[in-house]
Amino acid sequence: MADFLIITGPLTSLGFRCAGVECMEAGGEVDLGALLFKLQAEGRYGLVAVEEKILKKVSEPEMRRIHKRGLPIIIPINIPEKWGEVEFGESPVVRLIRRAIGYQIKIRK
Repeated sequence: MADFLIITGPLTSLGFRCAGVECMEAGGEVDLGALLFKLQAEGRYGLVAVEEKILKKVSEPEMRRIHKRGLPIIIPINIPEKWGEVEFGESPVVRLIRRAIGYQIKIRK
């Protein structure tokens, strides 16, 4: 059975660790593309959730190569910087809808 891993920025993984989830912190100097290729080669993880701010640093060709193999599945997650803060970036659901229908829509909460 494949494991689940969360990759976040420094000091952001504490809540996930308290919940018992395996985490890895990736600072600004870490090459996330190379790290994802290494995780893919190991074959231990089936699902990797990555903080969206960090994932944006991976180039599009690298992401295509990772997605081509299929595993691990990479999921972007939004982590607020402060309590009560609005999420960083746009929702993955909004991106998926925009890509599927080719049009930007507004989703009200």
